[in-house]
Amino acid sequence: MTLAPDGLARLVTAALPDEGLTAADVETCCYGPDTEILGDTDAAAVLTVKGSGDFVAAWLVLLAVHPDHRRRGRGRALVDESAARARAAGAVDMHLGTAIPRYVWPGVDFRFTAALALFEATGFEPYGAACNMAIPTSFRADSPAGVVVEREGGDGAATLASRCFPYWLDEVERAAVAGTCYAARAGGDTIGFACHSVNRSGWIGPMATDPERQRAGVGRSLLGAVCASLSAAGHAEADIAWVGPIGFYAKAGAAVSRVFRNAKLTL
Repeated sequence: MTLAPDGLARLVTAALPDEGLTAADVETCCYGPDTEILGDTDAAAVLTVKGSGDFVAAWLVLLAVHPDHRRRGRGRALVDESAARARAAGAVDMHLGTAIPRYVWPGVDFRFTAALALFEATGFEPYGAACNMAIPTSFRADSPAGVVVEREGGDGAATLASRCFPYWLDEVERAAVAGTCYAARAGGDTIGFACHSVNRSGWIGPMATDPERQRAGVGRSLLGAVCASLSAAGHAEADIAWVGPIGFYAKAGAAVSRVFRNAKLTL
């Protein structure tokens, strides 16, 4: 029987009490398309397999073992089972965490020593790193002249994402439905978007500005809008997920808060 979302959420809370994952976060990230839940309420893994033909890859989205059931080989057995299922589905490799567009982390937090040791022992090879940055939600920035930033109520942000940032389209569409997507408009055109609480409550991202309108303050005004929204929801600080341009966010007062290892297992 498949582990229900509430059961997985309780396991994650017990295994990672400081992570702050809500039941809604778990359901969003771990019960999306192409995803399979392995294990039970004592230990579980979340596997996503995507692609077809010669282009199939897999992601280990989540691995959690209850503290009362550690050091019994449960984690390793779940990694092995996930790899076997991914291989049977035609995947050529299995990555850790980076399952766009529904991910819990952009890799394995370097603070998770036991997890890093387990993945190293099971043959995962590191190939890079990613980071989150934390920003006080008190940050605000005025919009450039002629630009209006507002909560997305249509499909302008999705249209921009589809045209320039297709890998973020799913997240932008989900944020628009949830009311956590903000759009920047100029002359009736959508020239930027910023979202929060798409996969993880209180996390910022994705956000982007039309490549032809960058470096004019649009991104800062969008960042200020999502910070204001999160502040109103009771968040004093927010994580900017899977950061690309560190310098841009640093100028707004953000600082690197978490670093994640990227690794994959060749199947």
